[in-house]
Amino acid sequence: MESPFIYGKTVSSTAFTNREEELARLFSNLNSGINTILIAPRRWGKSSLVEKTLLLIERKEKHNKTVRLDLFTVSTSEEFLDLFARNVIK
Repeated sequence: MESPFIYGKTVSSTAFTNREEELARLFSNLNSGINTILIAPRRWGKSSLVEKTLLLIERKEKHNKTVRLDLFTVSTSEEFLDLFARNVIK
């Protein structure tokens, strides 16, 4: 039997399932300007949840803009500011 789960990348909307409560809470937090930290073991879908939430914000809240940053390789405040500025300009 083939596993229904996708690993190693964010999942599409068809593979995203059973996270409606978390999605609503993250959507509300981000729209309200509340800093939010997601803590869970690796491969539990944190990135997919954030990706889905940002897509929902872009679709429903036209006045809000989103910026996606992968901070995995960032180790200094200068690197962060450079990455942030480049992505905001995009």
